[in-house]
Formats: sequence, structure tokens, C-alpha cells
Amino acid sequence: MPRTYRATDYTLEFVADLLAREGILTDDAKRTAFARENVQRARLLRDSTARGGGRALRRAELSPVEVLASFEFPDARRDSELVDEDKVTAAVATAVGLGYRKIDPLKLDAALITRTLSRPFARKHAVLPLERRNGALIVAAANPFDRELFENLRGLTGADIEPVLASPSDIHRAIAEVYGFRQQISDAKVQLEGGPGAPDVTNLEQFVNLSGIDALEASSEPVIAAVEYLLHYAFEQRASDIHIEPRREESIIRMRIDGVLHPVHRIPKTVHGAIANRFKIMSRLDIALKRPQDGRIRTARGDAEMELRVSTIPTTFGDKVVVRVLDPTVLVRDLSELGFLSDERDVFERWLLRPHGLVVVTGPTGSGKTTTLYSALQALTSPEVNVVTIEDPIEMVHEEFNQIAANPKTGTSFAEALRHVLRQDPDVIMVGEIRDAETATQAVQAALTGHMVLTTLHTSDTVSAVARLRDLGVPSFLVAATLTGVVAQRLVRQVCPSCAGDVPLTADEVHALGVPHPEDHAGKLLARRGQGCAKCRYTGYWGRSGIFEILPVNARLRHLVAEGATPEVLQRTARQDGLRSLREHAVRKVASGVTSFEEAMRATADMEANP
Repeated sequence: MPRTYRATDYTLEFVADLLAREGILTDDAKRTAFARENVQRARLLRDSTARGGGRALRRAELSPVEVLASFEFPDARRDSELVDEDKVTAAVATAVGLGYRKIDPLKLDAALITRTLSRPFARKHAVLPLERRNGALIVAAANPFDRELFENLRGLTGADIEPVLASPSDIHRAIAEVYGFRQQISDAKVQLEGGPGAPDVTNLEQFVNLSGIDALEASSEPVIAAVEYLLHYAFEQRASDIHIEPRREESIIRMRIDGVLHPVHRIPKTVHGAIANRFKIMSRLDIALKRPQDGRIRTARGDAEMELRVSTIPTTFGDKVVVRVLDPTVLVRDLSELGFLSDERDVFERWLLRPHGLVVVTGPTGSGKTTTLYSALQALTSPEVNVVTIEDPIEMVHEEFNQIAANPKTGTSFAEALRHVLRQDPDVIMVGEIRDAETATQAVQAALTGHMVLTTLHTSDTVSAVARLRDLGVPSFLVAATLTGVVAQRLVRQVCPSCAGDVPLTADEVHALGVPHPEDHAGKLLARRGQGCAKCRYTGYWGRSGIFEILPVNARLRHLVAEGATPEVLQRTARQDGLRSLREHAVRKVASGVTSFEEAMRATADMEANP
């Protein structure tokens, strides 16, 4: 690429011509982009102003990459994919001989960024310092021809500048989050150390309307703004939990994404108490109380409402706060999206169509039991059906369910609540968890008297649920009479579709999968494995799916349960009747490319003794 290009030469015409030469853009799409460029720029500016949040655009700031990507042209090489900012930027980077970098917010060095450049400079030039390597400063830029910028950076930093290209939206989003959060934490530290100037955070509204990023920058209350930055960031990164953990010298903020915790921020110890108190106030907890507390926050993300469950507990160095993010699009799903194999889903749906009976979902904490139950209830909900849930705590408020919070402290245990619910003419009852003999007895009696009851138990597999009900004092003949079926489940991370590739399995891996004569199949059987890319943060995984063990209680099993047969006998009979274990389900997910061999083995490690 000639070195005579200037920053002003980076135009939509240049980018569109390049993409057309690479076969990414058709000639028709290129002509449409040329003809509608001014209209599209005006629309982007208008939409940005209407949103009020995020990055407020000015005409001069709009990159040709942003304009071209906004047309959402199909990729001429792959019709199922769109020409987005990442694809355009990667193509330009290759053409001009620069590296391409997908910015991972979790791996940004916030201290390096804020120490190296001011926010106005970074914003004006769409540039972001990423790391220092071998004496050079690697910076992400949106314009590959801005040589004046790179010379200025060399003068400002005294280091050689190694530019890489990143999409403009990624750069500006990172600038807003890093500078915004760091500045608010810094302001809060100064304010709190100053004493009398501490912020008055006394908003006790249950619904918290989060401000846009631009509004946060102008916020006069740094603690409030810092917390809202944190929530925006968690939503953006698909985090299921936010952990705010006090240490001796500082506090650490971590987020759980696809089941794995990632460190995100370190904040001064002086700010931790104010951040914790802000979460308490938002969730209507008592900031003066020094004991474990649980609360809720209701907020909005776009057009959808979201719920946050807040748990605080005193530790050696202060209150630890954990915020569970309950996204309704994740918690309530269609049964076909949970990960059931087709025959398993058919069995489960047949159970739900029965007018009465007991359906038990088992698995450890974090295995997706609540999602399965809520999705089942959603499938059952209709104007003709009265659905009642008893939960501790209520995971997510759902208007179509009649939800009751069981609270032993107020004398409303699961069993007590269930006793009252039976007088409310229910059709379907969901009991959050069977923990004691009284609840177990009440749930079985409800199923026996003509109600569909769904509940959970903490057992490792399906057959163990029968033994657990007996241990809780339910007579074997009643278990046999009411139990429709048991689902045991785990969650596995799915292979990232953007970087998945086929890998041959070794003899040991084939043996672990239970394939006979593994030596004959070594190197021939293939599995999918993510190589690691920007989309999946180089983990090789994106999203999660359930693996299931489905135990229908047929006539033969019902007879054995009524006679008090041992778990070993029940297990052997169920296997003869076609029971597929969790490990076997996981193997099928490996064979179909949904998950990796390593993830399947990890999720079913406790099944090794009972494959």
C-alpha cells in the first residue's frame, strides 16, 4: 500500500473499493453505499442524538467503517453473514499491512490507558493504548493513515508506536467505560476522603432507571455513576454475576461470564464501602445493618426489564456484594433452546401434558435447574391454567405466574406456603426446592390430589432422587404413585462458532468417551474445539447449553420403587429400559460439535463411577 496516503484519504469510497476488490462487497452494494452515504451519515447522527446514551456522534467523528457497516450489507462470500465493523476493519488491516485487534474489555490495562492519554485526546482521535511490548506502545486506532497522530503519540509517550486497527465502536466504547469508571472511582475517593462532601445516595425507588453513558459523565455523584458504569459493563459482557470483594489494601471486582469468573477492576479500599452501600440502597437494604442481607433491583436494558438479585455478607475486610443478573431472555426460554436432544424433549413435554404428577429436576447449584423449571412453566402457562410458584428467593418476577416468596424467618416455610397454595385452586405448582420432610410430604400429597408439581432436589443423578425422597420420609408406595419423571442436568460451555475447528481424538480420549476398541478409532474420530478468538475472549467457548439425564418412571420402575428396591437395582433396570446417562448425553454433544471433549469430561466428572 503506498505511503502517500493521508488521514483524509480514509474515506467510504476507499473502504468500499477495497472490500469490493476482496469480494466481500458486491458492486451493487458499493454503488448503494456511494449514493446513500450522506443520508446514512445523517441517520446515524440522528439516531445517536435520539438515544441519548452511549457515544454522542459528531459528523466529523463518523468513520467510513461505521457508515459502511450501518448499511448491513450481506457478505458476498457468505450470505448468512453481514458486513459489520469487525469484518470491514479486519479487511482494511490486512490490505494496509497492519495488525487487527478485537478489543477485549476484560483485558484492557485501565491504568496504562488513563496514564498515557487524556480522555478528550483519545476520543477526538479514536485511539486507545493497549499494551507496552519490547519498548513499544501498541495502540488501537480507527484510521490507519493518521501518521500525524502516530507522530504526536511518539512525542507524547517517548516510545515507538505500533498501531493496530480496531473497530471505531469498540474503541469508543472502551474509552467511555475505562475513562468513565476510573474517573468516577477517582472522584469518589477524593470525595469520601474529604468527609463532609460524601454523596447523598438516598434514592429508595425499587425501579432503578440507569443513565446513558453520556449522562454518567456529567453526573455529580461519582459513586452513583461508578455503580451504573459497572452495571452497563456487566450487561454488555453478558455477565451472570458481579462480585465486589474487599481485600486488605483494595477491592476486586470480578464478573462471571459463561460460568467462569474474570477479574475486571481494582478499586481503592476507601471507595468500597460507598459502592456496597449504593447497591444496598438500590436494593432497599439497611446500610446500617452488619449482617447478611438479600435484596432486589429492577431495571431496564433497552426495551426489556431485567432483575438483579443482591446479596451482601460481612467479611474480614468489609461487606462482600454479589449481584446476580437475571436476564429474562436467558432465564425463560423455549424448551427447544435448553439443550435437550429431540427424543428427550419429547419425553419431557409429554410429562408436562399430564394433568397431575411430580416432576423433579436435580443437579448442583448453578446447573440451570431454575431455567428448566421457568421454561417448563412458561410452556404450561395459558389463560386456562393457574400456575403458582413457591420460591426462596423469587428468582425473577414473571407476571404470568403467581409467585410466592417462602421465608422461614416469617414462619412461611415451603411446606406452610404449599399448604395455603392448595386452597388457591392451583393447576400447576412449582416448589423451588424440597429441603425437608414436611415439604416433601406436602409436595407428594399435592401431586396425589390432582395437581402437577414441579420441584428440585440436590442429587447427582436421576435415580438418587428416588432415594432422597425416601430419606425425607416419603413412603415408597407414595413415591411410586406420584413420580412422573426425573431430570438430572449440568451446564457445558458451547464451542465458539467463530473459531471452532475439527481436532482428532487420541486413544485415551476415545477410551474416556466409552467407545469400544479405542485404539482402532484414535486419530479418526473428530471433535470440535474453539481455537480462541476475539469474540470468545480466546477461551474457545461462547454461551452454555444443558446436558440431561431423563428418567421416565414406567410401569416396571414404578413397581420396583413401590417395593423399595435399592438405587442399584433401579439404576440397572433404568439402563435396561434405555436410560442415557449425563456422560452419554455429553458424548453426543461432543459428537455433534456443540461442546468440546474437555468440557464434556469436566461437566460429568462426578459421573465417572456411574457412567
